[in-house]
Amino acid sequence: MQVPLIRDTLSQLCENDMLPAIWFIFSRRGCDAAVEYLEDCRLLHDCEASEVELELRRFKMQYPDAVRESAVKGLLRGVAAHHAGCLPLWKSFIEELFQRGLVKVVFATETLAAGINMPARTAVMSSLIKRIDAGRQLLTPNELFQMAGRAGRRGIDTVGHAVLVQTPYEGPEECCDIIFAGLEPLVSQFTASYGMVLNLLAVCIFISFYYYLFRSSCFLQIFI
Repeated sequence: MQVPLIRDTLSQLCENDMLPAIWFIFSRRGCDAAVEYLEDCRLLHDCEASEVELELRRFKMQYPDAVRESAVKGLLRGVAAHHAGCLPLWKSFIEELFQRGLVKVVFATETLAAGINMPARTAVMSSLIKRIDAGRQLLTPNELFQMAGRAGRRGIDTVGHAVLVQTPYEGPEECCDIIFAGLEPLVSQFTASYGMVLNLLAVCIFISFYYYLFRSSCFLQIFI
């Protein structure tokens, strides 16, 4: 079985006007390696590259210690990594450039699938299997749908694209098994401890505290 190379897959995305894209890889090292692999691929026009260079110069002046030097060359080509190994300031910088269309492909771990405003036209899943402490595990339907749900920009795209890259271990059959397995019920991880309540009351007025509590999925699951 021939596994498509990252460069070849990216070429297909470019030809079919499917950028910008979030490319999910389930390891920090894999995300960084993908950026290095594509350092010679030019995804930005001259004007865009100049704008990125200007923004990077401003960022260096303001936060010299936050610059990820190993990622600069890829960034100037329109490619970046986004994962927990990056400093928060650097991740915010990447997010801003991506939102402005100055980063065309972001290689990210699955944590980017939730809670971060990085609208993309395409979501690429590099695999259906991720590493866990006990070994390897197939993605759950919730995890797959959450990543695929990043595809499509509200008010810009009429269609979002979710791309699964073929690997030696899984392909269309395994993907269909996950999709048709059905979504699992959401279980809230919200736990109201005494310390959390005191901290909230210290920064919020009394009414605001109850507003956040009543909006939590945990409250809804218990009382509704």
